[in-house]
Amino acid sequence: MPRIERIKHPSTTQSRKRKGRGLSSGLGKTSGRGQTGQKSRSGGNIHPRFEGAQVPNIRKAPKYGGFTNRRKVVYYPVNLGDLADAPAGAEIDLVYLAKAHLLPKKLRGLRVKLLGDGEIDKKLTFKLHAYSHQAKAKVEAAGGRCEVL
Repeated sequence: MPRIERIKHPSTTQSRKRKGRGLSSGLGKTSGRGQTGQKSRSGGNIHPRFEGAQVPNIRKAPKYGGFTNRRKVVYYPVNLGDLADAPAGAEIDLVYLAKAHLLPKKLRGLRVKLLGDGEIDKKLTFKLHAYSHQAKAKVEAAGGRCEVL
């Protein structure tokens, strides 16, 4: 099968600029680069971050560094005082805390730590991820238990 070549109309193509081809060409002598200076030389480009004599913006910005431990365990705190209205003998776990609106919806699935702020006088069973020493002592003094998940 013979190859069909497309013929472009002369008005659809534009010839490239031929620089440095005499004064009458319009781009002769200095070839559109102005007179003298760094940008008129061959290979004389300045890098994009160059800002003249002023202090560059990248040096004005503060340096951020440090280290973020991606394996750090983050606990959501729940105080004993928040559980004062729990019925005696209840089992306090993540489901109970979610139903009692003590865990925000965004943080459900996070680990929970029981803190000792507040008083408890009922026998309760806790099934959470962590306990403070004070919270554990108060729960066991009231006859309850603390189980670690």
